[in-house]
Amino acid sequence: MFNLRVFIEEVEVRVSVNASTGKIAVETLEKIDCHKKKSSSKHERSWTGFRQTSDGRVTVDTEKQWNPWAAECQCKVIERMLKKSEPTPFLLLENVVAHYTRPCVLDLKIGTRQHGDDASESKRHRQLMKCRHSTSATLGVRMVGMQMYEAETKSYSYVEKQEGRRIDAAGFRGYVKRFVRCCGRSRAARIRQKLQKLRSLLAEFEGYRFFSASILIAFDAEAADSSSDDAVKVCIIDFAHSTFSGFFEDLAYSGADEGCLLGIDSIVEAMDTHVVKDSTPVNYEKSSYEKTRD
Repeated sequence: MFNLRVFIEEVEVRVSVNASTGKIAVETLEKIDCHKKKSSSKHERSWTGFRQTSDGRVTVDTEKQWNPWAAECQCKVIERMLKKSEPTPFLLLENVVAHYTRPCVLDLKIGTRQHGDDASESKRHRQLMKCRHSTSATLGVRMVGMQMYEAETKSYSYVEKQEGRRIDAAGFRGYVKRFVRCCGRSRAARIRQKLQKLRSLLAEFEGYRFFSASILIAFDAEAADSSSDDAVKVCIIDFAHSTFSGFFEDLAYSGADEGCLLGIDSIVEAMDTHVVKDSTPVNYEKSSYEKTRD
């Protein structure tokens, strides 16, 4: 399942295996209370854990539906932790959709450039290729993932990041339209409003660059369609490679982050079912670091 997360604190985590049952215990060294509000009764009755199979593999042990791609990623983390004797440091992140009964989430990487100025030559090359071979180059945005609750089948459907890299502009718009139809007219209107407000704010940020940042959109499929402010969440996250003029010794940029603005425009356009627009590649914004290597 996708999570929208905010930082709380750093914690030490240890794992152990029950030899007779194969169940894996994942515990913090100190008791942590991260959710300030009471979760829904459905979440309180559900649980998620891990189990080690006879051949040493780790699998998700759960009574609820699970995004298979997320499960694979988390199992790999647990397998690495099992090889260590000492606790592993983690950032504790609160799941801000934990109070949703049927959370639907759209995760979108924005901008025409993803690597930071401190990226190695190999990473810079990899990120450039990801952008050029995906909708990041043409739309300023690509899909990282989507989780949507299908009322007709009473089940979740998922789109993972590899699919997000493969799809073209038409495919991207198709997925966004599908998400919008699921959320309902009132919530869709509120999402547009929040995206437009975010765009206005970013347009005023002189010299800021949000390399590799994402926009996360979420709503509760079991809640009634509503235009209230809390009916949907629209968050910009992942600022590890963001920068602005005067930030330590980072390179200085001028103007707004046009790649991010293009991405937000593309999301809003994709939400409008009557819009049909051809896309042409845009030039990547180059720092002096890149220009010396072209």
